Amino acid sequence: MRRLKINIENLSKSFSGKNVLKKLNLKVYESESLAIIGESGSGKSVLTKCIDGLLDYDSGFISYDKIRNIKELNSKKKNAYMTKFGILFQNAALFDSLTIEENLRFAKKDCDLSKILVDVSLPKSILQEYPSNLSIGVQKRIGLARAILKDPEILILDEPTTGLDPIIGRQIILLIKKLVKKNKITTITVTHDMESVYEFSDYTAFIKNGKISWYGKSKDILKSRNKPLINFINGIY
Repeated sequence: MRRLKINIENLSKSFSGKNVLKKLNLKVYESESLAIIGESGSGKSVLTKCIDGLLDYDSGFISYDKIRNIKELNSKKKNAYMTKFGILFQNAALFDSLTIEENLRFAKKDCDLSKILVDVSLPKSILQEYPSNLSIGVQKRIGLARAILKDPEILILDEPTTGLDPIIGRQIILLIKKLVKKNKITTITVTHDMESVYEFSDYTAFIKNGKISWYGKSKDILKSRNKPLINFINGIY
């Protein structure tokens, strides 16, 4: 039986008078992998930032387990709420002035890093390197390791394959799939990469005009008669 983890109802968010999210409704279930797709500027990243507490929303509500509306949390409880999330940012967002070891310990100070390095298929010697000396593919692995180290309840992946060639992108997809399955983490992935959607997401939500235009099992996307979704997949705007 699917257990509801996050419930979003009538969520609205605007910037400088432009409505980005318009009474959007979405449910996220525990231990499932959800992909959020849509055109550039459709509000995908805005939605995840509202979910993890990085952005305040204008109206509607987001409930999380027993938290009725995260917008009503005070600062202390909001900070505690945000620790439930591990985030892999689009550009990995590593600190250039810190070594890889220091970057990882920024997420979790007292831990054995050997295991997480094995999980992301990297050698221990990389701990003394600096991000600028590493390829974007390796930086993404480090970013993923840092997100997992926090033992998050929710893992948010923002365009995990952007900037990677097809071979490295495929490696990252398979790595994420393995880690998500192993740790049974509820995962939300913002992506344009339909290969990753089909590979490791259980469900997909398609955003169009600030609302969820289509939601269903990822394996059923190609059966959909939702014209905006089919046009998106085929690159027709």
